[in-house]
Amino acid sequence: MRFPPCLLALLLLALHTAAQPTSPPNVIDWKAPATLSTYLLQQVQAQYAAREAEVATALATATNTQAYRDSARARFRRVLGPLPARTPLRARVVGTVPQAGFRIEKIIYDSQPRHRVTANLYVPAGEGRRPAALLFCGHEQASKATPSYQLTARLLARNGFVVLVIDPVSQGERMQLTDASGKSLTRGGTTEHTLLNAQATLLGRTLPAEQLWDNVRSLDYLLTRPEVDAARVGCLGNSGGATQTAYFMAYDDRVQVAALCSYVAAGERNLTLTGPADGCVMLPGAGAAGLDVADWPIMFAPKPLLLLTGRYDFVDQTDMEAVFADTRRAYAALGQADKTDVFTYDDGHGISAPKRAAAVAWFRRWLGASGPLVAEGHDQPLPETALRCTTTGQVATAFPDEVSLSATHLAEAQRLSRQRPAYAPTDLERVVSQQLGLWQRAKDAVRMS
Repeated sequence: MRFPPCLLALLLLALHTAAQPTSPPNVIDWKAPATLSTYLLQQVQAQYAAREAEVATALATATNTQAYRDSARARFRRVLGPLPARTPLRARVVGTVPQAGFRIEKIIYDSQPRHRVTANLYVPAGEGRRPAALLFCGHEQASKATPSYQLTARLLARNGFVVLVIDPVSQGERMQLTDASGKSLTRGGTTEHTLLNAQATLLGRTLPAEQLWDNVRSLDYLLTRPEVDAARVGCLGNSGGATQTAYFMAYDDRVQVAALCSYVAAGERNLTLTGPADGCVMLPGAGAAGLDVADWPIMFAPKPLLLLTGRYDFVDQTDMEAVFADTRRAYAALGQADKTDVFTYDDGHGISAPKRAAAVAWFRRWLGASGPLVAEGHDQPLPETALRCTTTGQVATAFPDEVSLSATHLAEAQRLSRQRPAYAPTDLERVVSQQLGLWQRAKDAVRMS
């Protein structure tokens, strides 16, 4: 009987396999839908164990606190990654909305060449230089036009502050991943943030750094205004805007006062309870650098800092109490315990009217606003269309030469590709394995067998 060659080959392979000594298959032999999450959380907990031990002694004295604060700042700047160069802002006022007691100017500036930022500037009536505030928006799609942010800016303006509110990248008028009509190609801003951060990480960059740069340039612009006293500048934000505030106040020494509302950042308890946030919050390498949620407030010490929390916020109140405890210890060690406080209201997520009032009182206290305290009353926000800076509602369609972050990332990837050595297939396998850590694991497995 003659056998087809393929059948004969299979028969010989089966006989050879049967003759080999058996060994357990190298596969997971348990139900494993949560295995990766469990493994990653174990890594998180191991990373933060060392931090907890360090903080226990680091905040005991002024000298130790200063050393820890300075170390945290250095680690933060390292994991941020590179920042762009300062280039001309090309700022222009494209419209004005008169209001009782103040005006709202529509501003567009370039944080990077042909990468535009849309913003609203609230300018109180009257003469002379005034204290100023940067208001960073959370993840609401309307961003600067979100009612609670409008009301916060309006209240600050009525209390004598010049206020700049900018659209974060991938929100408001600044969607980055769009079709030709300006419609988002994703589910919205948070998805864009995560995708853009993944792109940036492959290039040795981070989206939080790119967003931070928008905010640095916003302060650059604010300080060009004749209405602003450069020595009296604060910043505040809610939710994702609080994260922006935390990163900004830890980076830019020009900020003198800050307030964090519904503050969330990459930290052990947040990752355990709710998992990772979107890409503008998650700073790659922060855990490995030992940076937890309390470290950004500590980096700001001993400048005046207020935490605003909702007792029933999904941002864990227990975590916020722990953050404030560490922050208070740092400020007390530096002899400035009165310069940090927490205001908690029985509500949920967001900068509600009581929190807005607390923030304004804090800014008035430390930045020296003149005139009597003005309460919010029955103020009303404006429609989103009234605050638009572009003619189309999106920079992507209003400006044919607009350069998105995704386009910037692609150009950088192509530049790096041209510089990268060309490997033969066998060498490429070795290099990729080493980069992923597979090479060492394979050698360890051979040594243990």
